[in-house]
Amino acid sequence: MINAPKINISTREGVLLLATFTILLTGIMYWVGGPKIAVQRRLGAEKERLQRQIEFHQRLLVEQENWTERLTELQAQMPVYDERVSVTAELLKEIKRIADEHRLDLVRTQPYREEQIGTLFDLGISCNWEGTLESLVKFLFALQSQGIRYDVRQLNAQPDAQREGILRGSMIIDCAYRRGKN
Repeated sequence: MINAPKINISTREGVLLLATFTILLTGIMYWVGGPKIAVQRRLGAEKERLQRQIEFHQRLLVEQENWTERLTELQAQMPVYDERVSVTAELLKEIKRIADEHRLDLVRTQPYREEQIGTLFDLGISCNWEGTLESLVKFLFALQSQGIRYDVRQLNAQPDAQREGILRGSMIIDCAYRRGKN
C-alpha cells in the first residue's frame, strides 16, 4: 500500500479555498445560466401580459350577451330600406320635411356616397341652412328624437349680416339605416 502524503491546510487557507471555490462556482453558474435567467424573466413578463389579456377577454365574453341585446335594441330603432330603393332621395325628403316643420330653411343639400359598415349603412348629407336660433334648436331636437337614425357630425353657425335674428350656417347629418327585402 502506498501512503498518500498528508496535506495540512490551515484555517486561513481553507477559508480562502472555500471562497475561491464559491466565487468560481458562482461565475460558472452565471456564465452558463445568465442567458437562461433572462429568458425566464421575459417568459414571466409575457405570461403576466397574456394572463391579463385572457382576463380581459373573459370579461368581454361575460358581457357579450348584454352587448348583443343592446345591439338588437339599437338596430330595431333603425329604418330598413328595400335594396332596390334609392335611400338618398328618401332621406333628403325626410330631412327637408323635418326642417320645414320647424321653419328652418335648407338652402342647399348635398349627399355623400353611401357607405356600408358591417350590416349597417351610413349616408352623410351636407346642408346649408338659414333660420332663427329657435328653429335651429327645434330642428336639432327633432333629429335627436329620432334615436340613432340621425347624428349631426358638424355644425357651423353665424349671424346673417343683413337680417337681424337670422342665423346662417352648415351642418353634416349622418343617417344610419339597414337594408333588407320588403
